[in-house]
Amino acid sequence: MTVETTTNQIEYLEGSGLVNLISLASFHQKTGVMTFLASGRWQAVRVNILKCTDQTIIIETLPNGQAISQNIRINQPVGICFRMDFSKCVFESTVVGLDSSVLEGQSGKVLLEMPHRIEKIPRRAYQRQPVPKDMSVKVLFWHRGFLEKVGTVPTDCYWQGQLRDLSAGGLRIVAGLEKRDCFSIGQVFGIQFTPMCYQKPILAEGQLRHLQEDKENHTLCLGVEFLGLEISVEGRAVLQRLLETVEEYRRLNEESESAALPSGQSDSI
Repeated sequence: MTVETTTNQIEYLEGSGLVNLISLASFHQKTGVMTFLASGRWQAVRVNILKCTDQTIIIETLPNGQAISQNIRINQPVGICFRMDFSKCVFESTVVGLDSSVLEGQSGKVLLEMPHRIEKIPRRAYQRQPVPKDMSVKVLFWHRGFLEKVGTVPTDCYWQGQLRDLSAGGLRIVAGLEKRDCFSIGQVFGIQFTPMCYQKPILAEGQLRHLQEDKENHTLCLGVEFLGLEISVEGRAVLQRLLETVEEYRRLNEESESAALPSGQSDSI
């Protein structure tokens, strides 16, 4: 089944199509990310997809400059995402088996239940789309701890900025440069913004991945990656809204560019 609401269509795979995709991913030893909640905080671990049967998937956790989380347990709900060709594939599953090494915070194998459905999202949706020029979108964001390390609480814990651009994978926020000391790479935020004035707010969580200072304009640009959208029905509903918003921003930007062309010209010239 395919969703027809936007150009950024989500393709849903079930049954043999799902198993064939996982089999292909394991054949190519695809690397992905496993996310899960532990003690109210997001954990993210790089994994390789090793093997699958009709009932289970075997993945291997990979070191990525930090200790593998020791918080994962049997019956733990997890989300998995990996890239395949021109799509990003996401699904929700449950841990049904673990190597003892994983419980000790080391690399090892994890056995997952075969999901009922995989969602294939076009990679185009993960390309950043600027906020249309005639729009101003405020972003409220607040400190939610640290994903990769324990850090000190910033002097301020709640901020407001402007949305610069958006994709299905994250967003960029512009804030005042005077707040620079409040932010650290790996920091986790709660995020709320209303992408179009007539819509309800989008609420999500994200990890700070990039910081860029603009001392001339006295601004700070924060690149934030969304967390956990593939792990629950609610998260995937947010992902669907993001897809629709990115496509709407793209349409508005293209209309603006066309209107700016001299009379008699078009994009086809």
